[in-house]
Amino acid sequence: MENYGTVQQKISCVFETAVLDEPSGKRDYQQFKVVATDVLKRSATDSDISTALATEKLDGTCVFIKQYNGLPWLWARFDRKPNKNAEKRFRKFQTEQSKGDNPDQHAKFNWNPLKDFKQVPDDWIPADGIEIVDGFPQPDDIGHTPGWVPVDPKCRQHCWHLSAVNLNKGVGLFLRQDEEEISGRLLIEALPLSELEGCTAELIGTNINANPYGKNWLPNIFHILSFFIPAPTCS
Repeated sequence: MENYGTVQQKISCVFETAVLDEPSGKRDYQQFKVVATDVLKRSATDSDISTALATEKLDGTCVFIKQYNGLPWLWARFDRKPNKNAEKRFRKFQTEQSKGDNPDQHAKFNWNPLKDFKQVPDDWIPADGIEIVDGFPQPDDIGHTPGWVPVDPKCRQHCWHLSAVNLNKGVGLFLRQDEEEISGRLLIEALPLSELEGCTAELIGTNINANPYGKNWLPNIFHILSFFIPAPTCS
């Protein structure tokens, strides 16, 4: 399982994005659409993207496989977010920076870790790679601190996570590429969580993020954990 990596924070689109004044095809209530253009970001070219392996951006919710109370476990994504007062101050700071109203254009927003953030569950942990200053995990550029909470069998919010794993037996249902199949065939199989500790995957399915894959791809009520899928080759 050494080929499977871990992605713990948001990955920026390699292309510049644009907002179109037309309804979203994914969310009925959203009257705009965010799309990628055909212009590469400078950060992508600086990272030597020409040598990268292109994979499909699976659209679900990220999960983490890590021990909990001595057992291999599934962890759900849970970002620590600012409270209302801190959010208001942060947005004001961002507006001043964007308009050039702040004389120090390189200034950083000062967060108060004890007062500015909403409470998180006791078992919450910050994502790997998060900067820790004076013992406190630091938020990203939108004010969120990516992190994880262990899936709780009694929590209604985790019902779809639990449909893809059997925590008592320590196994999960995974979608992955057949490593011995040149054509790129995909396999669905039960894998032991103990062999995947430290890996992240994407929970996709009927009730996850509006199921952009449609009923034909994931029929009925079906949820699965997926690793990266190679992108189609363009000619």
